[in-house]
Amino acid sequence: MPSKLLVATGNEGKLREFKKVLCGVADVVAPHELSLPPKEVKEGTSYAENALAKARAYRDQFDGLICGEDSGLEVDALGTRPGPLSARYGGEKTSYPEKCRMLLKELKDVPLYERTSRFRATIALIDGDEVKTFEGVLEGWIGFEPRGTEGFGYDPIFIPKGFSQTNAELGLVIKNRISHRAKAIGKLAEYLKSR
Repeated sequence: MPSKLLVATGNEGKLREFKKVLCGVADVVAPHELSLPPKEVKEGTSYAENALAKARAYRDQFDGLICGEDSGLEVDALGTRPGPLSARYGGEKTSYPEKCRMLLKELKDVPLYERTSRFRATIALIDGDEVKTFEGVLEGWIGFEPRGTEGFGYDPIFIPKGFSQTNAELGLVIKNRISHRAKAIGKLAEYLKSR
């Protein structure tokens, strides 16, 4: 029987991705499914630091495997900004469509070949007294305008390497197969199968 795994997120898109990739490997649950309240977590300076802080926030309330995930968009022309602060780019209350517009405005004079970027995801797993981290990266570039309606976050402006469509145009089946998060979750799955 698969172990129960608490994924420290309230983001339904992320939760769906964890449940899909870990189906049959772990019994994935979210805090709200266990009636655990959302936790305020102080932001760190790296994906791993943020992911671990999210997992540790539930350690006193859940006896079992706990993981946190942090991800972001790194744009080379902007010195890898917004990076670990991607969710707060432009301010806490700024919507993702507005964040995308702001990012495109910053890149307005940057040619396509200099718009290289990547999505990076890091998962921190607390397994008893051990902490393991798993990383996934999706390389690509930033387009010139938002396109597509599927996905979330920066998906409408990110074009993955090997494709001409944005993540939001590819659809969830393809996106979830190639995404940075799916790659990190896949590494987590391999670890869970081997323990």
